[in-house]
Amino acid sequence: MFTPIVYDTVVNKGDTIPLEKGALYSIVAIAMVFAILLIIIGITTLVFKITGLFDLKKELDAAKKSEQGEVAPAASNEEVSIKDDDMMAAVLVATIDYRLTHKSDVRVVSVKEIK
Repeated sequence: MFTPIVYDTVVNKGDTIPLEKGALYSIVAIAMVFAILLIIIGITTLVFKITGLFDLKKELDAAKKSEQGEVAPAASNEEVSIKDDDMMAAVLVATIDYRLTHKSDVRVVSVKEIK
């Protein structure tokens, strides 16, 4: 018949475990759970730091482009007044279209109503 090699360490249903041995098993199991959680936290932290570095590189490349001759639009403190839902829809469509074509951030500077 098949006899496992680790037969002495396996606990049968009829056997009892002393309190000291059970406490040791519990502490080891809890330590293993926390170790695995720390490993998972470390991996996710590294992944987020790496993706943050890629975002930082993109920002630096954009800053280099603006220094090399591209003129950034001047910041305006004026508030854009949108009077009705049609005007809001037009502004949203225009900003989405601009963002898709130029692949950069969009800021509405002014809106004119054509009658």
